[in-house]
Amino acid sequence: MEIRKTSNPEKNRSFKNKHFYNLREYSLVGISYTLLTIILTYPVLFKIKTDIPGTGADSFQWMRILWYTKIAIKEADLAALTHDHLLFYPNGIESMPFSSAFNQVLYVLLSPFLELHVIYTILWLLTFIIGAIGSYLLVKYLTDNKYAAFIAGIVFAFSPYHFSRGLYFFGAATVQWIPFCALYLMKTVKEEGIKNPILAGIFFILVAMSDLQYLIFMGIFAGLVFFYDLYLTLRSRKNFIHSVKQMIIKYFFFGGVAFLGVLPLTINEILIALSKQNFLKPNANEIPKLSNDLMSFFLPSHLHPLLGHFTSDLYSNVLSWPAERVNFIGYIVLGLSILALLKSRRKPDVKFWLVSTFFVTIISLGPILHFNGAVAFTDSNMKISLPYQILYNTIPFLKNCRTVGRFFVIATLGYSVLAGYGFSELLKYKPERKKLILTIVGFLLIFEYLSIPYPTTQVSVPDFYYQISNDKDNYAMLEIPQNSNAGYMDFQDLYYQTVHNKALVGGYSARYPANVGDFQRKTPFIKELQYYSLGTKDILQEDVTDIGTSVLNANNIRYVIVHKDQLSSEQLEFVTDLLNKTLKTEPDVYDEDGLIVYRVPDETIQPFMLLGKGWNRLENWDGTMTRWVSNKATLSVYSGVAENAVLKLNACSLHSPKMLEVYNGKTLQSKQNISTNLSTVNIPVTLNQGKNVILLNVPEGTERPCDFPELKNNDTRELSVAIQGVELIDSPEN
Repeated sequence: MEIRKTSNPEKNRSFKNKHFYNLREYSLVGISYTLLTIILTYPVLFKIKTDIPGTGADSFQWMRILWYTKIAIKEADLAALTHDHLLFYPNGIESMPFSSAFNQVLYVLLSPFLELHVIYTILWLLTFIIGAIGSYLLVKYLTDNKYAAFIAGIVFAFSPYHFSRGLYFFGAATVQWIPFCALYLMKTVKEEGIKNPILAGIFFILVAMSDLQYLIFMGIFAGLVFFYDLYLTLRSRKNFIHSVKQMIIKYFFFGGVAFLGVLPLTINEILIALSKQNFLKPNANEIPKLSNDLMSFFLPSHLHPLLGHFTSDLYSNVLSWPAERVNFIGYIVLGLSILALLKSRRKPDVKFWLVSTFFVTIISLGPILHFNGAVAFTDSNMKISLPYQILYNTIPFLKNCRTVGRFFVIATLGYSVLAGYGFSELLKYKPERKKLILTIVGFLLIFEYLSIPYPTTQVSVPDFYYQISNDKDNYAMLEIPQNSNAGYMDFQDLYYQTVHNKALVGGYSARYPANVGDFQRKTPFIKELQYYSLGTKDILQEDVTDIGTSVLNANNIRYVIVHKDQLSSEQLEFVTDLLNKTLKTEPDVYDEDGLIVYRVPDETIQPFMLLGKGWNRLENWDGTMTRWVSNKATLSVYSGVAENAVLKLNACSLHSPKMLEVYNGKTLQSKQNISTNLSTVNIPVTLNQGKNVILLNVPEGTERPCDFPELKNNDTRELSVAIQGVELIDSPEN
């Protein structure tokens, strides 16, 4: 067969040579950034078998998020993407299914071949390599200068912002797709056709798959690019209508691709945000705290091996979390940015990057200016308001972005571009010395950003968790200490779950509904173990040492694990004393791991009670605990067998005698006349095996004490019957 040859051999050869040189250039760039990553994150790669990068904390939670994705996909009977049944057992918690979907998907694909912590470290390292390459490509496109582009890659990928968030905020460290999205947005501005906006939309999806807050930040940046494109179109004054039409088509494709890709990732969060119980929205006082401090832009990182000793004390004044405090721009970068301003400010692209970078830098400061931890200045305690509040009130879903300071990730990209422009101008002074200038500036820049040795944390799991991982039964475990407010649990306990695969009472979640900890706060025995106290007596007359084993068995909690090193001596004494008296079993002690493990005896469940809904606040009537019922209240009664029992209680009505109807589910059990005088009432009930929901109903409705002058009471509550001293006793028939 005859091979057809091109009619222009020189052009064909030129194309091949260009392709070869591009391939060689990008290969060298990739290898260089890989070597820089290995060096500048030292000793992360060298400890990949035993350690993860960072200081632990949320890193363990992030590894659990990766693991849970696989569990939710492959074991639908055990877990679900939108509701995490393996934390805050038995009710679970609404979860954000795709908090970092890119990393979650890669973990699922790599999990058959590598261990969880190894995959975590590899993905973490890739954020530096790919992020540097993306910034290189962006600045190479804008400046047509590979030396300037290489400097820009260092600025973005190895910025103190990146190193600091990488300590334990895995999603926030996944910055690598931001420059790629910016690249194709800039190509959308400069070039015709729909290929670039489509690619920009795809990379926008990858940004959203990295961190959901970055979705909002990148969306704002895309809006700035749109207005920049519109400005250029208005400025050109050539074929205005046609140009605007073409621009609208381009951004229609960008927005369409981005919307179709992002919607499946965020639909769960959108529904929560639009609901009346939007627990994703942070408290108003969290936003200023998690905004950037102006000083942090000029202060070298506390991770710096030399300068960090001098800056750590200053950083301690900043209100935010340690990993959110660092936003050092670098004086080399500031110098190069100023050079770009002086030499190239008339260029529209440079003007755009100057304005947009300054804008997002200011926005990252939040609603009120902070400097060295202070928010009030001058003798009159003047506070300086900032433009963020305008965005907060106008941009959809921005109210759900708690860590405002992370806006600075877009500014970091902006400074890398400006540094690239500035460096390209610097090379014009001595073009024959460009390699030397690159080396000097590169070393100075790396010195400012230096964070070695980078902290690492060992990932080790106590032997006990490996032992029970072989147990295929589904049950729950109670870890002591528990979380006290749904905002704390030792993060390593979450990582241990990736080994043992059992549900946990309590847990940790950055965002959670108000009722997520109700099971722990209200369940007898578990409540006492949470607060290290037998607590205030309520209206239920139960001894936790008598019912504790039944409580655990009824809720399928098989083990109680005491982390003795995490408890004070007083707390440890209380917990072990209560467990020994209740479970009456000898625990297994793992001294090396600091664990005391109690296996719950498998016994018949003795009846016990829990207060349900409809009860008013606890009151003390001359030493007797009392609660009012409005017109309905519930009481949960657990029983190991079907049996008859009696609810014995003291009761009185508010102002006039009332009827108290008692139901088990929908079945009427008894009707009792309640007088205005406190008296003992015995209510026969038939209990089913398992959980029984007893409803106390007052058909006459409620009254307000303030409506009766003779009571001389200003209480405006709607009340009916007061109840105290509730006991569950055997029926005479038994």
